[in-house]
Formats: sequence, structure tokens, C-alpha cells
Amino acid sequence: MQSQTHNPNLARYVVQSSDVISDLRINVLEEGHDKVIWYKERFLGDDEIIEHVVHNQTSTICWTIHKPKRGWYIRLRAPSFPLGVSISLLPVPRSSPSYTDAALSFSCRTNAAPTAISQHRMSADSISTVHSYPPTPPAAPIMITPPTPQSISARLEEIPTSPIAAQKRASRPQATTISQFLLAPHSTPHIPGPQPGEQTSFMTRALSMFKSSRPSHAASFTLIPFNQPSPQPPGAGHRLSQIIPVTPTPLLTFHDRTPVLTAASVTGLLEIDRAEERILGVDTSFWIAVALAYWEFLEDRESYLAAVSD
Repeated sequence: MQSQTHNPNLARYVVQSSDVISDLRINVLEEGHDKVIWYKERFLGDDEIIEHVVHNQTSTICWTIHKPKRGWYIRLRAPSFPLGVSISLLPVPRSSPSYTDAALSFSCRTNAAPTAISQHRMSADSISTVHSYPPTPPAAPIMITPPTPQSISARLEEIPTSPIAAQKRASRPQATTISQFLLAPHSTPHIPGPQPGEQTSFMTRALSMFKSSRPSHAASFTLIPFNQPSPQPPGAGHRLSQIIPVTPTPLLTFHDRTPVLTAASVTGLLEIDRAEERILGVDTSFWIAVALAYWEFLEDRESYLAAVSD
């Protein structure tokens, strides 16, 4: 269905398996284009299953996904990480208020939440901002003021030490924080039945019933910020927020479009909120790697549960 309203603030990517089954490769393409931007391929190590998320144009490994041959864990690593450092996707405890079936959480370093003023400045930045992990500091605002005789004199006096002063200003680190995120399935709406008076064939009705019986935990999911809400002053709004908690806007949403009768393959649409991504300052390839790792977890979660119970 192509009736979705176009939202320019969403980056949309098509996720699909390679036509060659033996490849075990998953391609990520920008919607409306045939060019592969990233792909994921699988390798077997001595004790692990290792998957590479590769930037297609440069053949650069952006992230690796690590899973054991026996047991259970999901760990993401960047080539720049020190030995033994990884980002783990962890099951959400049943005691957590955010617990849902098959939910996973993870923590990673992002830019600290901007103030209202800096967020307004950031909204005017170009969409083509380059991100990285750790997050990229936003460009420093340029402020132009007319010079005065005093300021010109002061500038002349600073000339011998200006390189050191510039180095000190450049060395000021952008404020970062450890942010938490929640990955959770979202239900796929069932196929509506025929309207009164509508004639359908036996095969159409049978296929409709089969699709409608598809588990609601099909591999569609969202990724949302999981941070604790900031304290609010007492008042009616505060009391209302306690009764009806605010649901964060998803940073990432995956819509599973894999045909029901298809096995060991994936077709879907991945949406990433550009504005939220720019604020967090983390490279898009990281969110792609997380999404691909979680999709595979949902597809094979029965095996994961069996591994955990061993």
C-alpha cells in the first residue's frame, strides 16, 4: 500500500533479503532507489556467529553483530571499539513498567539533550550533518558583532597567543550522556473481512483467514528513547502525566511486509526520524545495525528462548 502520507522528516529505507538464498545477505536501500546503501552478511567464527553491517559504496564495515553458537547474547561492536567493549541488547525484566513480550533494551552514548535555545538553532542546521559514534558535536554557532576600538586593540594584543586560545576553545568537549532505548514489537493490524454483499472466491477467503491468523508479534517493531522523564512542577499537568504517561515518539519504526508464505527472508520498510537522529548525533549505520539485529531476534525468538532456558 502506497497511500502513506509523505513525511519529509522521515528517512525511509527498504530492507530486503538478497535474491540468492545462500548469501544470507540482507540489503538496505533508500526507498524509491535500487542502490544498496548498507548490507548485512553472516560469518561463522570459532564460538560466535558474526554479522557484518557494511557500507556498500566504500565496502567499510560499520558494525559487527555478535551472537554465540550456544547460549544467548546480542552484542554490537564498532571497529573503533577497544577490545572487550560492546553494546548489548538485553531482555527487559518482567518487573519493569516497560516490559512487553520480546522487548529488548540497550544503552549507548549520545549527545546530551539540548536546551530549548540550542534545539532551535539545531533545527536550522542542514540535514546533511555527518554523524558518528561517539556522537558528533553540533557545529558551533557563528555570531557576528561590529568591532569597537577597544575590541580591535584587545585582538591585536591576543595575536601571539591566539593559536593556544583557539586550541582551548576547540578542545571543549560536547556534552554527552548515556541514553537508554527500548525495542519492542508492535501489532500488525489484521486483514479486514469482506464487506456485506461483497463476493470473494474460496482461495481469497482462505488466504485472508490465514493472514488474519498471523501472530500479532510479526516482525514489526519500534525503537524509542527509554530515559527517565524529567521532573515536572506540581500541577494539573503533572497529575495528568502520572495517570496517562507520555509515549515518546519512535526514533525508528520497522514495518514488516514479508509475505506470509515466505520463509527465511525479509521485506520491510524502515523509518528513521531525522530530527531526533540529528539531536542524538549517532551515525545512521548504528540504528540500521540495531534494527537488523532485533529483526533477526524476532524472527528466531523461539530459538533464543530455548537457549536462555538451557
